[in-house]
Amino acid sequence: MSAILRPWQSGASGDAEALAEVYERADDALLSNIPDDRTIGGAQTWLETITDAEAAGDLCARAMIIDDGDRSGRRILGNVMASGIERRHSSAWISYWSVAEARGQGLVSAALRSLVDLLHDELGIYRLELGYRVNNPASAAVARNAGFIVEGREREKLLYDGFRYDTEVCARLSGDPRHRGPRIPFDPPR
Repeated sequence: MSAILRPWQSGASGDAEALAEVYERADDALLSNIPDDRTIGGAQTWLETITDAEAAGDLCARAMIIDDGDRSGRRILGNVMASGIERRHSSAWISYWSVAEARGQGLVSAALRSLVDLLHDELGIYRLELGYRVNNPASAAVARNAGFIVEGREREKLLYDGFRYDTEVCARLSGDPRHRGPRIPFDPPR
């Protein structure tokens, strides 16, 4: 499966319909990573929030989509994002998700490596942080495969469906060794 990364698009010709389709097909692994309002209106609201925050310099998000060759495809595979971009201390919080069909192929790791390169090299963000539930080995593998290092555990940090989960907190610094694995190209090219 070939993929590209591109900015999310809001508005009339944007990604709302395709994103609502992702919401409709979401499995349990994806449900905790997407908004509660999973309608087309909810998708449009999320997209407007993301594109507005990106325009303000507070966020950097890229949709991972199928590369169909003619660049017209809207089949969304996932998202990689840096939110809470803080300029004074040069840090950001990383998150990612993917649809079930994109998992287990290294696509999310490759997308995250591409985003890490963009954040460190072009946006000059020094420290990238993320956290994942300790019962989510797939998310842990994505983080590790993008060069994130575990810094600690936050006990019972997250609450889902009445259960509390520990998280492992990771970070990577701009001077940390880069993972040599593949990257997903950006469209439009940087």
